[in-house]
Amino acid sequence: MLCYTFFTKIGGILMKKRFRTLALVLSLALLMAIFASCGGPTSSSVALSAGASSTEAGNSTDATENNFNGVTIQYASCFNEAEQQAIWVKEMAEQWGKETGGSVNFNFAGRDVLTSVKSDILVGNAPDIIDNDASELVAALLSDQEVLLEPLNDVYTRSAYGEDTPIKDNMNGAYTLYTENGNDYIVPFIYITSGFFYDKTMFSELELDAPTTWDEFLTVCDSIEASGIPALAADGNISFYNCYYFQALCQRILGSGKFLEAALDETGELWDNPGFLQAAQMVSEISAASKNYFQDGYAGSAYPAAQSDWAMGGAGMIYCGTWIPLETASLTEDDFEFGFFPFPTVVGGIGELNDIEAQLMSFSVPRDAKNKEAAKDFIAFCSSKAAADRLVELSDNMAARTDAIYPDALIDVKPTVDNATAYHKNFDGAMSAAPEWWANVFYPADDALFFGELSPEAFIEQIKTESVKFYENKK
Repeated sequence: MLCYTFFTKIGGILMKKRFRTLALVLSLALLMAIFASCGGPTSSSVALSAGASSTEAGNSTDATENNFNGVTIQYASCFNEAEQQAIWVKEMAEQWGKETGGSVNFNFAGRDVLTSVKSDILVGNAPDIIDNDASELVAALLSDQEVLLEPLNDVYTRSAYGEDTPIKDNMNGAYTLYTENGNDYIVPFIYITSGFFYDKTMFSELELDAPTTWDEFLTVCDSIEASGIPALAADGNISFYNCYYFQALCQRILGSGKFLEAALDETGELWDNPGFLQAAQMVSEISAASKNYFQDGYAGSAYPAAQSDWAMGGAGMIYCGTWIPLETASLTEDDFEFGFFPFPTVVGGIGELNDIEAQLMSFSVPRDAKNKEAAKDFIAFCSSKAAADRLVELSDNMAARTDAIYPDALIDVKPTVDNATAYHKNFDGAMSAAPEWWANVFYPADDALFFGELSPEAFIEQIKTESVKFYENKK
């Protein structure tokens, strides 16, 4: 489930004056449990393997070998037709058609596309390509009980149009998070991560450096507070923003996969791991229960109030995904420079600074697609550097190709991505793997912890008790 307004380029004109009226209407369309299906690989972290302009994306030296004259690909998309990502894929389809003689028929079904697509697949009417968040594709269409996706290993080993090297050699290695039994079922085109964003001009004026450890982070928070503004901004009505802190601390303390294991534990016993209590204590320390580093009334702040205030200099930092500069750019002063650092490490913890979160907007091909070869060829066409550069130009997202250009507002994220040695899924994969538990058990407890209304010990006890009840009721 990804709220794809994240990926949408913030409409049109970005006005640069602090007090101008902003038409920031982004439907955060309920990150309904990172889309609401579940499953996917239980391995939540993967080490980075070695493989891993507005010119037309075609110019293929192999065009004569890719003759799909008369073939029409049926494409089901999670985007709406007016979104920049949809505009990009339509451009790619037009260019691919000129190269191959094929065509693409689009169904821009929006965020609930997987609901209808799975039904279509099961009744023998599968589309040829689906795009969506990789976690959702795998959760909905790939499980031990049913494999409804076609392996795409042969796409990774072929070259993109007009290129000589295998696609996998230029692809962000995070795609291997979704490798199952040696098979790759998704090919990403957008890469997203999360971390702390700040104004580099403000940090320079306060003589602050980006922290790398939690203790350094607390020191930075104290310095920002001493300057007269809150250290952190948070819109408390967005629960999945609130839970970033606890889950990220779990990853840094326990490593990837432990949070997911606990989320799926029917006995609740895994929550007795002291690392979970430590993470809860660290969240409590920065909350209204203790140091209260957030703006006054953050529990009741309604999106996008807090992030807007942050962009206008009303807070020091905000923890969010790489869509936040796009959502707030029109509010910043001319001297505002977006800075970024990944979630800090914890002394004695397992998670490392270069193990970063990965969310992947991806293509997949249903197992029973009627035009598999044409679909794979189109995906390869969309995987060239020229295609990736065009995607960045249109949408201001980071491309999944490692050699693509970068959006200006995200240039400070590039070193973190370039230096990654491992990846983990957003929210450790738990939001997709256990969406009902996430919404009904975790969200209420985490919100209360994050707002300073529930002690760390009471938080753990509530998670344990409610998890047992939840899974008992599922039997």
